[in-house]
Amino acid sequence: MLAAILTICGSFVFTSCSTDNDDMVEPEPGAEFRAKLKSFDWGVDTTYVYGHKTPDVDAVCSALAYAKLMRTLGYNCKAKVSSDINRETAYIAGEFGFKLPELKSSVAPQTRLILTDHSDYAQCVDGAKEAIILQKIDHHIEGNIPDAGIPYVRREMIGSTCTIIYEMYKELGIGIDDETAKILLAGLLSDTRNLTKPATQYKDSVALSALVAQLHLENKVTEISRQMSQASNNYFGMTDSEIFLSDYKGYDIGGKAIGIGSLDCMATEMEDFISRMLAVMPQVLSDKELDMLFAKIDNKIPNPDESNPDDLFLDDGTYFIYFGEGAKAVAESVIGQASLSEGVTYSKEKLGRKAIVAKITEKLQ
Repeated sequence: MLAAILTICGSFVFTSCSTDNDDMVEPEPGAEFRAKLKSFDWGVDTTYVYGHKTPDVDAVCSALAYAKLMRTLGYNCKAKVSSDINRETAYIAGEFGFKLPELKSSVAPQTRLILTDHSDYAQCVDGAKEAIILQKIDHHIEGNIPDAGIPYVRREMIGSTCTIIYEMYKELGIGIDDETAKILLAGLLSDTRNLTKPATQYKDSVALSALVAQLHLENKVTEISRQMSQASNNYFGMTDSEIFLSDYKGYDIGGKAIGIGSLDCMATEMEDFISRMLAVMPQVLSDKELDMLFAKIDNKIPNPDESNPDDLFLDDGTYFIYFGEGAKAVAESVIGQASLSEGVTYSKEKLGRKAIVAKITEKLQ
């Protein structure tokens, strides 16, 4: 009998072991993570949760949703943005009715930080190098903010940081209210472009489907995604420099300061658009004190299939433009062929920024 009891207790995790079923207590969901959080040096002031500079929807929404998760667990955390939001973020916040984080462009030394959706100091809020980073929640490769020394790091190579945070709510057994569901869905829709981007994984699909079902948006999600895409590509009233920097990220790769923009353009306007972007690149490179500057420009063509009005555009490859000493060799190694003209390369395949960063890292390190 005793042997049987020991076998049962070795097969399951209980807080106590007894032959009386009423004494068996299931562990709290996410008990290990909850215990780890309690061991952190939280200090006495607010811990700020930041996505990357030039924040996109996933950066903003992951910070919002994760700050709320930490507050639910009892920690004084607040989401902030380190620079102005883009038009897509403004659109979806208005559409879904959630409040955006306040701008706080720098932090004092010893400020406690949690980083979402980035892993490079070049993308961090100013002052991050002198801050105390408690956590990183990210879906990119490890950057120059090393995982070692940070109390908790969670990285999954999937389509959206908001998917990771959705998983964490579920693992911790914490309910996702409708406002948080909208925030997570916004980030997921944007960073996967409604599950169509190359980095999208099955986990993203599971999270998106669940959030859409919770919010009863099955008949609206495609239209919402299309409107988000149009807002993202709306450059009206912006200077060429503002356009170039509208979805920009900085990196330190192999000791080189590198910037990479991400843009879209209609095929019929591409030649003029590329010329304008090339014209502003020298000033951007100088202003940001970079060694090399790149931008991927996805080539859009109208969808001739009028029976599918939800998909207005088709992708026809990616132009990859470059500027700076050594940038030509790097760009051609990313694309795998010679330049079309000075400063311009082209891939028949649509390129994601994650894949580009991985190829540049391989080239320079």
